[in-house]
Amino acid sequence: MKKNIIIVGTGGVAKEVLFLIREINKVKPQWDPIGLIDQNPEKVGNKFCDIKIIGTDDYILNYLEEINIVIAIGNPSLRKKVFELYRDNKFLNFPNLIHPNVVGDWENIDIGIANIICPGTVFTTSLEIGNCNYFNMTCTIGHDVKMGSYNVLNPMVSLSGGANLKDENLFGTGSRVLQRIEICNNCIIGADALVTKNIKISGTYIGSPARLILKNEKE
Repeated sequence: MKKNIIIVGTGGVAKEVLFLIREINKVKPQWDPIGLIDQNPEKVGNKFCDIKIIGTDDYILNYLEEINIVIAIGNPSLRKKVFELYRDNKFLNFPNLIHPNVVGDWENIDIGIANIICPGTVFTTSLEIGNCNYFNMTCTIGHDVKMGSYNVLNPMVSLSGGANLKDENLFGTGSRVLQRIEICNNCIIGADALVTKNIKISGTYIGSPARLILKNEKE
């Protein structure tokens, strides 16, 4: 029997999540998307990818029955904002959505809740993964990687063994992090960037080797 699930977001990531749910259901029927959440009240009642937009945040905050939620948002800070806003509602569950072909030594992986793991991604072994991270297609996560929460990895990101990522980082397509590198909170790693040294200053990094081009004003 399928479980009802509500998708938060009506952009490209929501399309990816709907695809992911269909792929999961092909192997074993698990999820029934019953509606979408959009921040714009004028969109409520419309459809997105044939799924009805059923409300805004207030709809979820006032939900009084047990329901599953997936946060389909590609901005790390917004993922955090929504997750922290919702998680105090005791009726809400935040399952991990994992594509059937994802490889992982799950007996030796410590993973939180609300993570999205797309097709082709490889999790090796001895990993510590936090909450509400988004792994797009064909990412590679090496042994002993530690990752906080609210990170977004675009396709083909590679994290080498022992890398240590904190929270709210965005990794561009094809970016790579070498072994045992540490990355602080709130960084943007540009597409195809190669991180060869520890990053202690929040900001935007590009190039090979990656270099800081814009410091985060919030720091």
